[in-house]
Amino acid sequence: MERVTKATPDFAADMQRLQLDMMTGEQPDPERVNKIADGLEEAVDDWENLIARLNFSNDFQTKEYAKLTQAHLEKHGQSVQELSSMMRWQAGCMRAMASGGRIQPPPPPPGVDLMKMMNEAQEAESNANKPSLSGMSNAFNQGFITTTPFKGTEAPFQTEMVREEYEKLCRDHNGLIEFGQTYATFDPLGKIAFLDEIEKIEERWDVFFARFSLLGAIDQQFVTECSQFLSSMNLNEENFRALLKTAHDLMREDAEKERNSSSSSNFS
Repeated sequence: MERVTKATPDFAADMQRLQLDMMTGEQPDPERVNKIADGLEEAVDDWENLIARLNFSNDFQTKEYAKLTQAHLEKHGQSVQELSSMMRWQAGCMRAMASGGRIQPPPPPPGVDLMKMMNEAQEAESNANKPSLSGMSNAFNQGFITTTPFKGTEAPFQTEMVREEYEKLCRDHNGLIEFGQTYATFDPLGKIAFLDEIEKIEERWDVFFARFSLLGAIDQQFVTECSQFLSSMNLNEENFRALLKTAHDLMREDAEKERNSSSSSNFS
């Protein structure tokens, strides 16, 4: 995805020029149109490769990001396959336009509602708060959050009980994430149990952060970076938590399907 991320400014500028030409009734430059189509197809190739690598990974956090992407798309009535097919179709239409009629535009992908697609595009332009898929990719690639929430010198850490609680929470969390590096090899019940443990850790962090937040003891640089991270995806904390919950629910559904499939095989 790095190649697409670096090319995004030029690609976006070319798309804007193309749209401007069409709005003013000017014939777009065929070479530029073909360049845009090339960029679109390269983006689809990279996106499909990225999703495949995420899905085939054994690591929990990697699979979690794949499910975050799936959850985001499903929220807007799309899938990775549908999005890829639509983008390839758009690239084909661009090549047909650049040919000056020598190439016939491809038919729309099966099941694609062109009117719905146009309405969603207009809605996306007018709704700045709508989550952005490209924003999610760039945010996770660039890594906005580089600081930690605590320096360890805050007033609450002067209490031994608080220090021990924090150290244990960090150990338990790090141990769970390390254990989750082989998540894909777990049996269905193991995956469900792991997701239960992830939720317990999240609840413990929520309680710990809530206490420090009330005391104003969370590092403000960390707060700023978290806000920037979410804003880059057009999300707020509530949106992201809901998206993460949906992603974990999808992972549970996969584990249950695997469990039912195994049970059926045993009886056959």
